[in-house]
Amino acid sequence: MLLLLTLTFSASASEKLDVDKLFKQRCSLCHAINKKKLGHAIKTMSSEKEVLRQIIIKWKNSMPSYEGKLTSTEIDVLVNYLLANQ
Repeated sequence: MLLLLTLTFSASASEKLDVDKLFKQRCSLCHAINKKKLGHAIKTMSSEKEVLRQIIIKWKNSMPSYEGKLTSTEIDVLVNYLLANQ
């Protein structure tokens, strides 16, 4: 049982590092957690998962489309990151 918990923790830790890197590479130029930059602050974004997902996939206002540029998994990880940081 202890081994399973350790493996789960390790997977979560490595996923967090990946999403931090992904956010920095794809989002941080325009977005920050508490501060408006070119785009909205994460704290002021929609708290609806599907709304965030569609905004990332499709173009909205000055937000470029990431359809075909990010995998479905990367989009889901980013959406979860945004929700977790609101």
